[in-house]
Amino acid sequence: MLKTSAWTPFPRYMAEPDVVEDDSEVTAYEHDLILRYAIIGIFVILATTALSLTKVIALPITAGIILGLVLGPVVDWLARHGVPQALGAALVVFLGVFVLIGAVTVLAVPIAAWSDQLPAMLAALKSKLVGVFAFMDEFKKAAAGLSGKEGVELNVSQGNPLVDIAMSSSTAAGGLLIFVATVYFWLATRRHFKARVLRLCLGHGARRSAGTFFEEIETRVARYFGLVTLINLGMGLLTTAIAWLAGLPFPVFWGALAFLLNYLAFIGPIIVAVMLFAGALLDAPSLIVALWPAAAYYMLHLVEGNAITPVFVGRRLTISPFLVFIAFIFWLWLWGPVGAVLSTPIVLVAMVAQEEFARYRKAQLEEAEQAPAEPAPQAA
Repeated sequence: MLKTSAWTPFPRYMAEPDVVEDDSEVTAYEHDLILRYAIIGIFVILATTALSLTKVIALPITAGIILGLVLGPVVDWLARHGVPQALGAALVVFLGVFVLIGAVTVLAVPIAAWSDQLPAMLAALKSKLVGVFAFMDEFKKAAAGLSGKEGVELNVSQGNPLVDIAMSSSTAAGGLLIFVATVYFWLATRRHFKARVLRLCLGHGARRSAGTFFEEIETRVARYFGLVTLINLGMGLLTTAIAWLAGLPFPVFWGALAFLLNYLAFIGPIIVAVMLFAGALLDAPSLIVALWPAAAYYMLHLVEGNAITPVFVGRRLTISPFLVFIAFIFWLWLWGPVGAVLSTPIVLVAMVAQEEFARYRKAQLEEAEQAPAEPAPQAA
């Protein structure tokens, strides 16, 4: 019998070849699983690169489809009352554009006023928080000393600023046009698009799963955005009351700001709280007086995020906070603030697709188990 010890030049696996050979053997299932995960990883990398390179087109199209999912039930309601689908889609889009223009018109004066007071707000922050800024300067000097660098140099573009503004404005206008067109064509042709997709599905089970998928994403995304919009509207009204009690000019501006930025998870409420604090510093005699509007708003946000939203949104629309955070960071990095707003609906669509695919696979396995076995061929 072959024995091994600590000093033997032969490794232990040479004495037990059968055990190691069984452990190192890769089955066909494991091989297919490794290939499957590798293909998924390559697809994710290529899809992320494609979405980043086509951001100018992909972002407004995705936003338009998400909004089309939200407004789809409205068009269906008009269709049930005898309005043609194309005309109903046009009415919904024109109504949305009219509401947007009206909101911009109402808020134009407050926005202009607060933009003029932005330098004074920054000056007030600098004067009232001089100790904090001094600590930050010392921290930056210490970090620069540890890294061996004197400071951080900003790379300022040497191009013509007028050309940069013109290019960015034209890009934004083009994106807005693509967004509006996507919303209209999705609402006007989504039934035909759904029917063509169902025709491509082979088998009754695949068509049923695809139809359920379309219905589920419309239902969940529309319900999610509807409930979140109502909650954000309530936050806007409460923020308006806080700004009015604090004596801030144009309380409607603060309510609209809270309503819009509450769609931006995590960082939106922080931005509103900081701006409330900066706006209150202009006329407040002390930091405590300037701090209470921001503190009151943020306490409302904590109550809304931890108690009200989970109760009203419901269990079917509840997503893991970790998954929401990861999606928020990814889409914020990829597409900016608009991508951060779209992150949760995109996660909802992915969840519905995963659930429906799992349900379809389960149904296929059950059908395969219930199918009668074929008789074995008899020998001649």
